[in-house]
Amino acid sequence: MKIKHFFSIILVIAFLGSLTKALALNEKRNSLDETELSVSTTSVAQSDPVKADFDAFPNLHPMVVHFPIVLLLLAVVLQLIQLFILNRTMDWVILLMVGSGFIGAYVAGTFVHPHTEGLTEMAKSVLEQHDKYADWTLWSSALAAILKIVSLFWVKLKRGFEIAVFVVMAFAAYSVSEAGHYGSQLVYIEGVGPQGKYLGNENEEGHGESDEHSH
Repeated sequence: MKIKHFFSIILVIAFLGSLTKALALNEKRNSLDETELSVSTTSVAQSDPVKADFDAFPNLHPMVVHFPIVLLLLAVVLQLIQLFILNRTMDWVILLMVGSGFIGAYVAGTFVHPHTEGLTEMAKSVLEQHDKYADWTLWSSALAAILKIVSLFWVKLKRGFEIAVFVVMAFAAYSVSEAGHYGSQLVYIEGVGPQGKYLGNENEEGHGESDEHSH
């Protein structure tokens, strides 16, 4: 019991620390006006001559999105192991993994999701696929977290129910993997994001106008 609480506290503190930092940085960026944003992408005042400050990045999405990817993939692996060992402590660890993965996916898709403009037709198609799988990740990870809570407090260590939880988590893992694939394609093939390319000003009104996109 003490080991379970120790690991639970460590995982919660680690994720909440990263989440708080991401939200604070995003709030700080949203306070900048259009002129400051354009200057920050070309001429950045840095506290370190090599390591860029957070304000130098056009968007913080890449820094947050890796958390749900890792957490959801780890959760499904642990859930697979759980099918064979049916360990109560493992249930708590899995809940923390999938729950944190859901929170990370929500933050990445809502608070730090970039607004785009001027995309090519191919880039638009890739972005649509990326967002589709991101939405699937969000909803399936939320369902997996709910099922895990049910497993912990009502249906305790029933292999049949754990198999159902595994299926939902596997779908979440598949969705986040596909979202990551299309996201990488956007960056490394379509060129969306590096040095702020194709990224619009997140403070502008009317994001839905023209061909701009926001998640």
